Amino acid sequence: MKKRHISATLLTLKRSLWRLEGTDFIRIMGLLSWLFGSKESKNKQNRENTERVRQQEREKNLRAIGRNPDGSMISDKKKKESESRNLQNSNTVSASSGIQLQMKSLVTKCLQLETKGNVSELQNCLFQLYSMLNKPGTGKNIVQYVEKDNLALCFAFMLQYDWVNDSDIREVWAEDGLYCIIEHLDHQPHGRQGQAEAMIILFTLLCVGRESLKCKIQDILDKGKVVGNMIFHSDDYNLGAQHVIDQISLLAVSGIRDLGPAAIPVMNKIVDRYNGGRFFESTIKRTDLMKYDPMEVMLKARFVRDVIGSILKDC
Repeated sequence: MKKRHISATLLTLKRSLWRLEGTDFIRIMGLLSWLFGSKESKNKQNRENTERVRQQEREKNLRAIGRNPDGSMISDKKKKESESRNLQNSNTVSASSGIQLQMKSLVTKCLQLETKGNVSELQNCLFQLYSMLNKPGTGKNIVQYVEKDNLALCFAFMLQYDWVNDSDIREVWAEDGLYCIIEHLDHQPHGRQGQAEAMIILFTLLCVGRESLKCKIQDILDKGKVVGNMIFHSDDYNLGAQHVIDQISLLAVSGIRDLGPAAIPVMNKIVDRYNGGRFFESTIKRTDLMKYDPMEVMLKARFVRDVIGSILKDC
């Protein structure tokens, strides 16, 4: 009944249209088209919507199998570039791991040879280790090495059993050794005991390398004075690198005391083997340095460490 009523209404409207002329006819036709639409127009729109959905689904399926919307393969060049990058990253990680393992083997061997007192073999082993660290781009090998306390000790061995007698190389050994041991101090997980053991290595390094640290620390002080670096005191700027090294030396000696009686045989070995007797005695007599807060001295050592570390990461 409702359908017949609508059809009758449309028939009546159509008959009335024959009596309209000009703009009235056009206006009424537009109104009818808006009210009821065109069946053909609706069918066309439905076909377009269906085709659009099919096209989207097709493109999705093509992407899933590595093809472009037109069916062609995704750019082989881009695919190969991506695969090449992934392979290169994988090779880099693998090569880095291999280098770290080689370093660990040499570091362990150096420690064993030093304990035995075999100087000639130790020098040869140290030379092999240093050869892995003295080329462009190898600074990161030091930064990435995990057992930095042992590596710092090897740098102290290089300074003690020096086979090249080159002041520039000695500066590199001393700086790299300081970087390693301060880095280890900040991350060692064994509390005061671990800190005291690390201080022994720091003291050993200073026994044989303190003179070779002067140039770098003085350069840091000169630049710090220009920019007003507040980590260092006016005394540091006025008295220079030796004053800062003396503070770090006293910090090391004071830290060793936490070992208690166990520190005595260790210190005796260091004093005998690394000519540290006079250095130790002169350091503990520096009561004028006790006015400096150990935490502030440690901040100075860390700042020097950070400067050296930034160089290692870039070289």
